[in-house]
Amino acid sequence: MLNENLSKVLGVSLSRLKEFVNEAYKIDLDVKKMLGNKRLWALHEEKRAYLYATVKALEPQIAVETGVGPGVSTTFILSALRKGILYSIDLGEKYGEEAERYEIGFVVPDRLKQKWKLILGDSKKLLKELLDELQEIQFFLHDGEHTYENVMFELNEAWKHMKKGVIMVDNFEFNNATVEFSKRVKSKLLVLSHKEGGFAMIPKLE
Repeated sequence: MLNENLSKVLGVSLSRLKEFVNEAYKIDLDVKKMLGNKRLWALHEEKRAYLYATVKALEPQIAVETGVGPGVSTTFILSALRKGILYSIDLGEKYGEEAERYEIGFVVPDRLKQKWKLILGDSKKLLKELLDELQEIQFFLHDGEHTYENVMFELNEAWKHMKKGVIMVDNFEFNNATVEFSKRVKSKLLVLSHKEGGFAMIPKLE
């Protein structure tokens, strides 16, 4: 049922969606090798295929994400992009539960980095300026600071700069901002996972 709903929202057939999911599983093998057993707050593996399939189906020219950490979500977005560019904002501070400090986005393969612009700093200070400069985006992933105020701020800014596209929110169950926002903009929230705080989509495709 979930795949059928996702297929309708993205405008791709179930068979095509299955192809995307299979591609994501292959990418995940390399990602898991890089991560090992480290506790680095990476995007949960159940969510990765949905992220990849969404970006692959949308074919955005400009994608934006907040929160990079080890770079798992970044890797899946970049792998799915054909001609687009991904702009990522990250605080650039230590993340995860390991004693060792890891480089932001260390999982991202070098071959994908020509499509990637990493901006270090606070999204509360940088996101609006970036989106105003870009003018229009087709994809946005929130995975930064998960306070109610920040989620609402980021979703508002992304929506304003999106004529047609998709917003995805990791850990949306941490507060009510995502649900309230989807109701306010009259877009049906599609819940993709309940793992580790949940993963949801707010489409703007009509």
